[in-house]
Amino acid sequence: MEEKTLIVGCDVHQKTICFCLLDKATGQPVAAPFTLPNDRFGAEQAIQTLQRLLFHHRYTRLEVGMEATGFFWLPFYRAIERSDLLAPFHPRLVLFNPKLVAHFKKGLDLSPNKTDNRDARAVAERLRFGRLPVTHVPDDFWQGLRRLTRYRYHLAHDLAREKVRFVTYLFLKLSAWAQIQPTSDLLGATSAALLTEFTADDLVQMPLTALADFIARRGRHQFDDPEATAQKVREALRRSYPVTPELDGAVTFSLSLMRDHIRHLEQLLKRLDREIARWIEGVPNPLETVVGLGPVVCAGILAEVGDIRRFPGHPQLAAYMGLVWKRRQSGSFRAEDTPRVSGGNPYLRYYITLGANNLRQHNLEYKAYYWRKYRETPHHKHKRALVLTGRKLTRLVYTLLAKNTAYAIPQTVLKNGEEVALLMAEVG
Repeated sequence: MEEKTLIVGCDVHQKTICFCLLDKATGQPVAAPFTLPNDRFGAEQAIQTLQRLLFHHRYTRLEVGMEATGFFWLPFYRAIERSDLLAPFHPRLVLFNPKLVAHFKKGLDLSPNKTDNRDARAVAERLRFGRLPVTHVPDDFWQGLRRLTRYRYHLAHDLAREKVRFVTYLFLKLSAWAQIQPTSDLLGATSAALLTEFTADDLVQMPLTALADFIARRGRHQFDDPEATAQKVREALRRSYPVTPELDGAVTFSLSLMRDHIRHLEQLLKRLDREIARWIEGVPNPLETVVGLGPVVCAGILAEVGDIRRFPGHPQLAAYMGLVWKRRQSGSFRAEDTPRVSGGNPYLRYYITLGANNLRQHNLEYKAYYWRKYRETPHHKHKRALVLTGRKLTRLVYTLLAKNTAYAIPQTVLKNGEEVALLMAEVG
């Protein structure tokens, strides 16, 4: 019996799902486009409708495609995947990167209109075209862990942005503070107290002995010479641009709120790290044998990689996260500038880079590699070296997960230790 396949393109939104049904062989519509609510009852109605059409037109196979945008697609995807009514038709579910559908849609027609029906038709036509991407949707345990690790990614970026904003506002208040650096940590307890509890005029009027006493108390008597630190504060005050009382007061109040926000974000990150470590604690994985990665980085990598067998090799894993570089070639011409591609999975790239940064501090092999790459170019030394170290870590991650084997310290570790010392001496 010849197999007949029904193609279903879904344009999923928060409130609705638009459906377009095509015959795979002919490309002709099987039914008029229709829209249903994106909820439990809408999904049940969609499944019943599909089952009726499959039986009526004697289809034996079902293919369903949708774009992976946000989380709106996931509940409906699970409903189709777990449906007993559609199981006899062996449904194949395909998730598309929205870019694949957007570029494909431009080749269908020249219409400038953007409608839900047209978008669903584009998904169906792209599904019918073939050369489909590999779809991997983790189970609910990994989906839960992925929600935690991805939220941590966003929290870390929010924290970084807030710190940059703090430094920017600080320049309006005391422009020379970052140049003089009275304390080693700009956002440390002592520095933050001086910047958020006093205006610039208050610090100018404060006697040197009182300033030194305040520094000693807020620094919990960890400063070797509080008076010398107070002198640096005075030097920063003298070298800074003058600021009016109105602007001084407003900026000081803003800095105080920013510091509270930074502390809150840091506390949330600590809570989230503990929860991620609890989730991953009972999951055996070879990445935990690499000293320096830690449970959070391991969880972030595992949550995004999923089944390592879907990647033929480490180059495909690197391409998945966007740790590959563009090649430009025409005839005998080969471009020397090869920028990193802008796409890829940003969450996996973040945790791989975070792990590389940890290993360059705790692993002699990766430390030596980092410093070799650091000295190869005069531009963007740290960023370039860190990204290349992340690419090296990608090979290790793939090997450990594919072979399910523990990490073994290379025999050249002592030689690497000597190399690190020579490289750091040469650089610094």
